[in-house]
This record gives sequence, structure tokens and C-alpha cells, in this order.
Amino acid sequence: MISGRTQLYGVLGHPVGHSLSPAMHNAAFEALGLDAAYVALPVAPERLPEALAGAHALGFRGLNVTVPHKQRAAELCGALDEVSRLCGAVNTLRRAAEGWEGFNTDAPACRDLAQAAGAGPGQRAVVLGAGGAALAGAWALLALGLEVKLAARRPAAAAGAAARLRAAFPAGPAVGAVPWEAAGGEAARAEVLLQATSVGLAGAAPGALPASPRPGQLAIEFVYGDTAFARAARAAGTALVTGEALLLRQGALAFTLFTGRAAPEPVMARALGAAPRAP
Repeated sequence: MISGRTQLYGVLGHPVGHSLSPAMHNAAFEALGLDAAYVALPVAPERLPEALAGAHALGFRGLNVTVPHKQRAAELCGALDEVSRLCGAVNTLRRAAEGWEGFNTDAPACRDLAQAAGAGPGQRAVVLGAGGAALAGAWALLALGLEVKLAARRPAAAAGAAARLRAAFPAGPAVGAVPWEAAGGEAARAEVLLQATSVGLAGAAPGALPASPRPGQLAIEFVYGDTAFARAARAAGTALVTGEALLLRQGALAFTLFTGRAAPEPVMARALGAAPRAP
């Protein structure tokens, strides 16, 4: 039951009605007996600064941010952890005395899951996208020693993301940008294909990807749900890190940042499995 002492948390996005984060975090709060509540907060991009200021004024203890806010939110934080600073994107905000501390739990979550799935030094990866999720995914693969090429519909965005990542990893591995239409050929030669665009996201405009997973490849999908990319990976019989797996791992890391408590991941996983999906 929500009381006058309930601590508030939420996820900001546009759209955000599809988010499974409330189900996951509220189940964790209940399991640990914490007087806390987590809600979805739809915020248009142009209103993000006032939304963050308002949430702080209202006493929110922590926030997650999702598409399309991850890069802009990083710019609005009073302090950033090292990964957020290197990526230029956040997905977790923790209340500070003045404003918000920014963290990126997407990147270490992706790194850990990719490593467990066999990604490692000397391999090649293609990352589709150039936004906050793509930056986190590319950081994760570079941290594991893979060479990375980014492709985005906007060539300047891919080039900018590659330049930022080269500055973060000056000693390598190599990172660069390739044209969107060339991503299919590059992906055919890569050991890892990571999908971090909005294609497949509930409420997002439909679109086609320039590359599909092939047999023997590791596919990583940042969007959760029954996406065309995930279906293609399963049809190819390739290893797949799902959006749900990434959501769970980053959510557990965020939960610990919020509360200082170890996250009850099995409880969170069951809540994700039982939560209704957006049509």
C-alpha cells in the first residue's frame, strides 16, 4: 500500500507505456519488504529538462531513462559514472542533494551477457544504431576486445558515435562507422551482430534492418518482445541475448544503485515473465 512515506521511482521514455520495468521493480520492492513504488512516466523529448527537475522536486529517489532520452539525460546530470561519461549516455539516475547522478547499467549488463555467450577478443561486431543503447552496446563489445563497426540511418550519427568510442578506447580495439546499406555485408563477416535501433519497439515507427543474424553468430537484441530480429536469430539457430535478458540484468544493477540492496533477480525474472506485453 502506498503511504505518505513511500519512496518513489520511475522510468521516463517516449513512448513508455510498453515498459516492463514497473512490474520488475515493484516485484523486487515487495519481495524485500521495501516501502517503494515504481511507475512509468511518459515524457516528450522537449520536456525532459523540466521533467527531471520536477521529479527531483517531488522527491523521487531514482529514475530510469529509456528511448529517446539516454544521451540528453546524461547532459543534464550533475555527475556521471565512468561508463556514462565515456558513452555519453545514461539509463539510471540516482537522487543527489542537487540534481541527479547518472549511471549506465546497460553497458555492463551487455558486457556480462555477451561474454557469457562467447564474445571475446579478436572477434568482429556490427552494431545497428547510434543512440544511447548502441553506445552502451558498442562500449560493452569494445571492453571485451572486439572490433566494432556502427551503422545508422543517419551517417553523421554513426560517425559521431564511433569518434566518441575511439576517444574512450584510444589503445583499441578498432571502432568505425559504415554506411547503413553496407551493414549487411559487414555483418556477414562478423561474429556478433547487435541490434540497438528502435525497430521492433512498441509504439515506434516500423522499419527494416539492413542485416539479419546468420548461423554461428551471436545476436544481441536491445528491444524486448517478439521482434523480427529475435525471430530471425531463432530461425537461424544462432545464440541470442534477448532484450528481456538485458532488461533484467541492467534492472538488477539499477535496483542496487537505487536501494543499496542486492537485487532479487529470480523474483524480477518471474515478474518479467508474467507481465502483459503491449500489443
